[in-house]
Amino acid sequence: MVGAFPEGFLWGVAVSSFQVEMGRGAVADGSDWWVWVHDEENKRRRWVSGDSPEDGPGFWELYRQDYKLARGLGCNAFRLSLDWTRVFSASTKGVAVEVHRDRHGNIEKVRVDDRAMRELAKLADKASVRRYRQIFSECRVQGMEPMVTLYHWPIPLWLHDPIATRDGVASLGKRGWLDEETLVEFAKYCAYAAHAFGDLVDLWGTINEVKIVSDHGFLDGGEFPPGLNDFKAFMVAMRHLSMAHGLAYEQVKRWDQASAGPHGPSNVGIVTVLHYHEPIDPSSEADVKAAMFNDYLFNEWSLNAVFRGDYDMDVDGLVEGDEALPHLVKGCDWIGVNYYMRRRVMHEAKGGDPRLDFAFAPAADPSDIGFDTFPEGLRWVCDWVYSRYRRPIYVTENGIADASDSMRERYLLGHLDAVQRAIEMDGVPVRGYFHWSLIDNLEWSSGYKVRFGLCSVDAVTKRRTPKASATVFKRIAEANMLT
Repeated sequence: MVGAFPEGFLWGVAVSSFQVEMGRGAVADGSDWWVWVHDEENKRRRWVSGDSPEDGPGFWELYRQDYKLARGLGCNAFRLSLDWTRVFSASTKGVAVEVHRDRHGNIEKVRVDDRAMRELAKLADKASVRRYRQIFSECRVQGMEPMVTLYHWPIPLWLHDPIATRDGVASLGKRGWLDEETLVEFAKYCAYAAHAFGDLVDLWGTINEVKIVSDHGFLDGGEFPPGLNDFKAFMVAMRHLSMAHGLAYEQVKRWDQASAGPHGPSNVGIVTVLHYHEPIDPSSEADVKAAMFNDYLFNEWSLNAVFRGDYDMDVDGLVEGDEALPHLVKGCDWIGVNYYMRRRVMHEAKGGDPRLDFAFAPAADPSDIGFDTFPEGLRWVCDWVYSRYRRPIYVTENGIADASDSMRERYLLGHLDAVQRAIEMDGVPVRGYFHWSLIDNLEWSSGYKVRFGLCSVDAVTKRRTPKASATVFKRIAEANMLT
């Protein structure tokens, strides 16, 4: 049937813990992101909005309500994340594990044995573990497949002091993804999460958007913790996050061997953000080169590391010597594609690192935050990522900042048409679509004024109200076809 999606296609919405959990019930105040958005110097610099996560939608208490809302929109799946800092508010550094290194000194394997697991279980926050089990169980009770992301950005303060790192005074061991130690602790956390929740969760995402964490935190300076502008630090973060996927993959496969449904056991992928890069002037060699470099660095680099073991640290397009680490490739069962926009790229000399001599033109069809709406780009990135890495795909995030809800219907129809054509015309195995987001929430440093939700949330009562665009999503999801 023309316009129909495959049988068993997953229709879902996506949220993340830090953005939606608080506002009702216990706060999660032990992360780098908590400190970052509350820091007065960051507010003075206007690096953060001043909005607070404790004023959020309250998913921690109101998850049943949100599940009913999602189910009423035709969803048979729900993407959400664990907050590492809720699970381990206390440090796990004292839990001894075997760490194996390759001949270059890279962490190749972390072995978490039964003794270490018992120690991790003692350190885990029991109330948070119980609540997450209730959250995942209720998702299934309400007829939806949970897709759980292990790392959607907050890191425990005992691993990352973002203010000290920002100010150049962080001691070794509290620089987050700049420290190898974070890889070891992440492996422990993933092992425990798989052990604690594997009977309820089959679809696992290891890391959400290596590029965004690295770029916004270590290269762009200001928006994400720790607010650096350092290309070397950016590449170290990219390297460590890419390595972290492999370590997490092994732990989840080891500790989750239970199937909760048809997707199990332990179906483990990575979630990447892909942009459609287009040169402003296709006849300009400099513009074309700039667009190709953006494709390589921001779309391709981390996936090459995950799937091939290519760690091109000097970003010259050649993988030589100790940049070739195929033994660090552990596996990846699916790729999550987050797609929001086209970037129109131009060459612009800046007088610094020539690799960064590029700029982006203003959006031709901008959202509230200037993202360039370009539905055909979603088809292109699905085709591209499948042709290169040959894994099933889930569109794990796709949505628009549109406070007036005047663009979202057109956005939905255009992007879902692109997905349908990628499947039917190009043969890409797209297995599901998760709209970002179910509800308006804390858009990280930008606060609550940026509204991606299919439903609005009253700041005081927390009442959810579906927007007009939600009826469009509901109609398509329930019919499993464009109508």
